[in-house]
Amino acid sequence: MTNAPKGAGDRYHVYRPMLDLIGKSEGTDKGDGYNETLGYGAYTGGDVGLVGMTLDQIDALQTKMLRHPKNKLKSSALGRYQIIRTTLRTMRQQLGLTGREKFDAEMQDRLACYLLGQRGIDKWLAGRLKLDTLIGNLAQEWASIPKPNGKGHYEGQHAGVSVSQVKAALAEVSRRHNAGLPTIEVEKPTVPTTIDKEVKQKTNWLTWLFGLLGLSSAGVSKFLLEADWKTVATLVGGGLVAGALTLAVGVWIVRRVKAIRREWEAA
Repeated sequence: MTNAPKGAGDRYHVYRPMLDLIGKSEGTDKGDGYNETLGYGAYTGGDVGLVGMTLDQIDALQTKMLRHPKNKLKSSALGRYQIIRTTLRTMRQQLGLTGREKFDAEMQDRLACYLLGQRGIDKWLAGRLKLDTLIGNLAQEWASIPKPNGKGHYEGQHAGVSVSQVKAALAEVSRRHNAGLPTIEVEKPTVPTTIDKEVKQKTNWLTWLFGLLGLSSAGVSKFLLEADWKTVATLVGGGLVAGALTLAVGVWIVRRVKAIRREWEAA
């Protein structure tokens, strides 16, 4: 079994309580940890040294697992955090990984922390996400994590730990975060999905209007992201559009941008 790094040398020390809880709930820590595969080697012909394999080799192994005639679950979960092939392929694309990287303990921790971030752990630490919402999100990522009501998210799936254990682990993550211990900012996808792009796509019909007025739609969109509706109404009312149309367009734009922002932050 490959053990997780401990102490000051652990790059993911702040998130380690949750990483350890997942290792416990998924049952991998009672097996080979970072080298564990679904069913404790049932679909890989026994133990496999995952940490010495590249991501491309892991993908090939997961494909082999899915083709195993006895794999009724049709799952390719492996590693300490039981990451499946679809999820791993998505992360490889989002993080710009080549496939030549090793699926070692460092990489598995990195990927698990990325998933924690995708499910909102940093938003929660920043006070922008409710605890129960975060727990519900985590239950969707790891079936062994319970929903706030103690039940598994997926039908027929029983949680491997209790809600109180999840809350205790998250409380320790928060304590380490607030103590100012070294942490790593959750990585962002390299795929070009930004608020500016969303604004441009979803308010595209305004492009011709801004063009007629000699304004940059990108610049206006960026301004509107930070402005309140009164500011926009005042700006528009300064001679760009007259009368009731001015107020209607100004209010509509701000509401649309705010809606896009909410969609973005909830993702």
